This record gives sequence, C-alpha cells and structure tokens, in this order.
Amino acid sequence: MIKKNYLLLIILFIFLKPIELLACTIFHTQDTKGDILIGRNFDWDRSGGHIWFILGDEKKNSIVIFEQNGIDMPFEGINNKGLFVGIAQAPTTNTPTLMLKPIRKSLEMVRVILEEAENIDEAIKLFYKYDITFGKFLGYPQIHYKIVDKHGNSVIIDFIDNQIVITKNSDSCRVMTNHYISFPDIKTESKTSLERYNIVNKALETSHHSINDIQQILKLVSQKSTIWSNVYDVTNQKIYIRYKSSKPFIIDIKDEMYVGKHGYSLENLNDKTSLIPKEKKTTTLFRPHFGYGSIDGKVISHYGGRILLGTGKNKKYGLEFTKFRNSINKFTSIGIVLEQRLFEWFNMSIGTVGYFDYGKSNENIIGLITNLGWEPNNHIPFKPFITYRNDVIFDSNTKVIHSISAGFSFEF
Repeated sequence: MIKKNYLLLIILFIFLKPIELLACTIFHTQDTKGDILIGRNFDWDRSGGHIWFILGDEKKNSIVIFEQNGIDMPFEGINNKGLFVGIAQAPTTNTPTLMLKPIRKSLEMVRVILEEAENIDEAIKLFYKYDITFGKFLGYPQIHYKIVDKHGNSVIIDFIDNQIVITKNSDSCRVMTNHYISFPDIKTESKTSLERYNIVNKALETSHHSINDIQQILKLVSQKSTIWSNVYDVTNQKIYIRYKSSKPFIIDIKDEMYVGKHGYSLENLNDKTSLIPKEKKTTTLFRPHFGYGSIDGKVISHYGGRILLGTGKNKKYGLEFTKFRNSINKFTSIGIVLEQRLFEWFNMSIGTVGYFDYGKSNENIIGLITNLGWEPNNHIPFKPFITYRNDVIFDSNTKVIHSISAGFSFEF
C-alpha cells in the first residue's frame, strides 16, 4: 500500500546516511483489521543487548523489555496489558526536580511504567508521582518517552524548562525522533531527527499498514548505528525483531511468558539459549549523620554513621557508631539497628546500643535509640534524610537525648 511512496522516500533519505548516535525512531499505526502496530529503530554506539520476560504478580504487570545496561534500565518494552513504552534521546534542557518525591532514573521509568500502568492516563500519573533524574555523566541520558496503549491512544512526554510537557492523542505524536514536537525551536544534537520524522509521517499518510510495511519504513530511516529494529503487534502480542542485518525473529509474548522469567541475547536469537537475569538481592548503605539536640536542658551535638544491609523490600539492619559531645562530657554509642521505610518516604528505626565513657564516672551503659523521619525511596546512590532521634540511656537515673539528625545515604 505504501510501496508507491518508496522511490520518493528513498531519494529523500539519501542525505540521511552519516553515522547517527542515539538517532532513535518510534511510530505507531494500525492495519486493515484495526490491530495496533508500533515500529521502533534503536540506534546507539554499542552492540549487544538482551530481551527479558519478567512475570508480574497481583501488584505488577508482566513485562517484556529490551536493554543493554541491566534489567532496571531498559530502552523499551511492552506489558501484558498491551502498553508500550519507548525512549529516544532528546535535547538537553532544565528538568524539574523536587527532592520531596521519590527519585527514579530516566531509563528506569520505562520499567516503572510497564509494571505499574495499564493505559496512557495511568502512565502519565506516574510522571507526577516521581522525580526523574537525567544526566549523561551518571548514565541517565536526557530522553523523552513515547507511550502507546492497546487501543491506539498515544502520548509523548517531554521535560522542557522545568516543566513536564504532554502531547496526547494528536497526529503530531504518532512519530517521535530526537527533537521536541512541543518545542521544535529547541536545537537537537541529531542532524537527521527532523528528516526521519518527516519521512515516517509521509509513509504513514495511507490509513493502514502491514507488518511488512512497518519493516520497510524502519529500513528507510535506519542509520549505520541502528542496533535493532522492532515491530510490535500490540493486539496479537507479538514482536518482530531484526538485530542489525539479521533476518526478523518472531517472539510470541504469551508463549514466552509461560516459560517463566528468562531472556535471550539479541546477538544470538536464533540459538534461543535461555538466560536468567541477574538481580541484585542485597544492597549495602553507608549513612553518615550529624545533629543537635538536648539532654537535661543542655545542648548536645552528635555525628557518626551506619552501615546497613538490605534484608528485603525497604528493610535493613546493621551497625551504628555515634559520637556525642556537650559542654560537660563526651561519650560514644555503638550498637545494632533495624530500619524500615513505609509509604515511600517515612523512615523508622530502632536499635539497642551501648553508651561508652558516659557521665562523670565514664561508665559503659546500655540504651535504646529510635528514629522517625523523612527519607524518600530514591533509586539513586545519593539519598538525603532527616529524622527525629531519641536516645534513652538506662543510667541510675534514665536520661533521654532528643535531637534532630540529618545526612545522606550512599548505596553500593
């Protein structure tokens, strides 16, 4: 149906062949039966990658993702509800930041959306639930997102001048490359972004398209840096994968999900050797802290740190070391603490500690500490917190230190 346009499109595209890094192209359309089809070229300066099938539960959707940086940092994917998410590099602008909300990495949001949303409206809400961090030096590139649901509804999410900009269900958002549809005057690093955008729009002028049509369009806008070209048949839950110059490989999502959690190397899809994703089961946190408070009406300061190990979702345990000082004396506490985070931001902990060299007689005394406060569930290594700290010291006369404790956690 679109073949009569190929000659014109090929002539136009002769000028688009320099090597383009991150020159991704994503678009959606439908076939004669109304089935939703999505085309996606992924362009990058490295080879390799994996496709993973991750089963959901009562709270999370089952998902299929493509990645090169680990299963938590995918470039695209689709879930069992028929929701597709893909990203492309975008021009660098100021992005909104509000430390009070949990922070997620730019690529990580692809998995968050796939696991938590069923349609584009639910996906849009997630961009307001989290702060999203961008930064090439951290490996979180400046990107924008194209989201399509099983009904053919679509949205492009941009981050421009500290604002989230939403382009929803319009002809202009059926194609996404590497410039902002909402602010086209902002210069992009991609020299071919606008040309690819126009070529795909021209090819989509006809009403309906086949799988083969989508594959031909992807060839027209491919670059020397194109790593994979995927066609998603959203309605029938199939993915047609072309890795570099290989023949298309067809994935039936439902059949793969029956197998369980597994994946394949994109470089060796024909071998179909099943892989098991490696997920980090434990994390270690180093948490320096400092603060001020009072004991017996006198000001007291403290500083120290905790080393914590993860034992499960939002639960940690470990050791604490704290030095206290006021105008009368200095003493040290060392002990075991347990921590838990609730509601994505509320931190609570309790611990049994020993207070050494306490008081005028420099005794070693047992005590109890508790912390209640704010620590957002950030998925970056640098995590701020502030808590109300309470130290109960079981001296001959029980003493209580009330203080405010603040600091940062470093995860590794």
